[in-house]
Amino acid sequence: MADYRVISSDNHVFEPVDLWTSRAESKIKDRMPHIERREDGDWWFCDGYKFSGTSDATQTGVRFEDQSKLEATRPVEEIRPGGWIPEEHVKDMEIDGIDMSVIYPSTGLLLYSIPDGELVTHIFKIYNDWIAEFCSAYPKVLKGIAMINVDDVDVGIRELERCAKLGFVGAMTTVYPPVERPYSLPIYDPLWAAAQDLQMP
Repeated sequence: MADYRVISSDNHVFEPVDLWTSRAESKIKDRMPHIERREDGDWWFCDGYKFSGTSDATQTGVRFEDQSKLEATRPVEEIRPGGWIPEEHVKDMEIDGIDMSVIYPSTGLLLYSIPDGELVTHIFKIYNDWIAEFCSAYPKVLKGIAMINVDDVDVGIRELERCAKLGFVGAMTTVYPPVERPYSLPIYDPLWAAAQDLQMP
């Protein structure tokens, strides 16, 4: 670590608009996250739910310049290509003086709210495959965080193990587990043990 000057512990990508539809099995492709262009801009939909605009990615820096110009969503063409192209992402890091980045999703953060847990597991697997490829372009400076669904703890552990082999440096779960299944319950103990054994915080 001594070779690094500045490490960003919270960088984000913006998932390609066709990420899930281009990689999903045909039987669930129409339920996958995708962009739909409406009169008021571009919106993410998943399994019939409209869940996010593109404002965070299309309006970088606007809140510091003039908050009155903030909008709920804008066309995806206005997103910096560093959101999903690793070469461009590293160029953006160089502009900001960042030597290494820990990479999190953007759209993916909101997908824990999709009710169908099995669908969420598929969505996260596709994201994890893609972000592993993204980081592999510059493995010394791009470090991925995996998305894990723990509705089924055993399934979550298997994905955690798979992602560790892909080179991820950590993983994330939902901030808000179901009220009836808080993280303090012993059912999650095997997950914490696996994370510890894999050195995956």
